[in-house]
Amino acid sequence: MAVTRDDYISLLSALLPPGPAWSPDDPAVKGAAPSLLRVHQRADALMHEIDPRTTTELINRWERIAGLPDECIPEGTQTIRQRQRRLDAKLNLAGGINEAFYLAQLEALGKKGATITRYIKSPFKCISPCTEVVDSPEWRYYWQVNMPASVDVNAMTCTDNCASPLRWWGDTVVECVLTKLCPSHTYVVFKYPE
Repeated sequence: MAVTRDDYISLLSALLPPGPAWSPDDPAVKGAAPSLLRVHQRADALMHEIDPRTTTELINRWERIAGLPDECIPEGTQTIRQRQRRLDAKLNLAGGINEAFYLAQLEALGKKGATITRYIKSPFKCISPCTEVVDSPEWRYYWQVNMPASVDVNAMTCTDNCASPLRWWGDTVVECVLTKLCPSHTYVVFKYPE
């Protein structure tokens, strides 16, 4: 329920001493009510600033505390909503090196629906079933992030230089963040939909 100017007039009137000296129609009471209402509304607005997911005015301070922007995101390239998501993902980092942890990070970075594929832990042997994948032992250190279908795909244009690829895709922010968070003995591979 929103507080109005009339609410503050009635509150101030209730604080006045009884008697004929003051009335609710007094200009001092009516004049103080709008100022108190603005203070109340400002306090309500500042309550959104204590949460990194909703902050707008204090986002620069929040980012400075969290060490953002970092090498994953060039400064000035993100919208407020993207900055809030990245800030939330970094500040509310619960820790862990399991699949649920990385899926939560992907969701916080706006990639809801991403999945993780872990490669087989052991190499193919003579006694392995015929349907088993033939992998070298090094593949046990790799894991794959399967990105959802909502990924930008960029194509070469006439204004690009000759060294540009014909087509490229990927979310460099998500790739950088997950690469920084992955265990040091593992490698993460990103798979994008066709």
